[in-house]
Formats: sequence, structure tokens, C-alpha cells
Amino acid sequence: MTSDELKEEEIKLPSGKELTLYELVKFCYDFSETDLMILFKIIDKKTTIEELSNDLKLSKATISRSLTNLLNLGFVVRNREIENYGVGRPKYTYYSSKEIIESKLRKDMDKCAKIIRDFIGKILESKELKLY
Repeated sequence: MTSDELKEEEIKLPSGKELTLYELVKFCYDFSETDLMILFKIIDKKTTIEELSNDLKLSKATISRSLTNLLNLGFVVRNREIENYGVGRPKYTYYSSKEIIESKLRKDMDKCAKIIRDFIGKILESKELKLY
């Protein structure tokens, strides 16, 4: 899966506006281009901050910031490498998969739909609908 693949398929909203999965993910999670670039780079591939920094020609701080964001949101798994126990700073590998991403997106989109339904119900029940 690449970011280009996510930019190809579109869904049509009731308003007629077309939206790609790429745009939806970027909006819902406030992802930067860097976040998405890193996420697609580590699908089905364990990698380190150093490797990503070299591959993407970005600073380790930028890579680390994006990985922390992706990790906190549940899109990435981090593993401590065993060979480094007790010697210097720990070394971590980062990984994601289509299954992790799909599961996360489905769960969060279901949650968003419920929040929106509840919000609409609450507003319509508590206030008289005024049209201007």
C-alpha cells in the first residue's frame, strides 16, 4: 500500500463531494505528509529511526516525532531489540501492517460515526431547530 494508492479511490459524500482515503486519514488524525510518508514506508517492514532517517533524508528528530505520534495513535508497533539490553541506549524497531491500519481505521471510523450520531441526537433533542 502506498500513499498514491490511497489517493486514487474516492468515495462520494451525500453533498457530492469526493474524498479519498488519504484525505480522510490526513484530516481525522491531523497527520502531516511526513507522518503518512513514514507510515507507508514501514508497512510490513521493521525499521529503525536511523534507517528511516537515511532512507527519507529527514532528521532523526523529525522521524522520532512522527513515529511517536503514529505510535500514540495506535498505527505503529514498537519493539525493543534484545541484542541491546544493558548496553547503552535501547534500540527500537518500528513496524506497521495493512491489518493494523485497517483495524485501527475501522474501529475509529465506527467510533466517530457513533459520536456524530449521538451529537446530532443531543442537539436535535435539546434545541428547537432554527433555520436562518
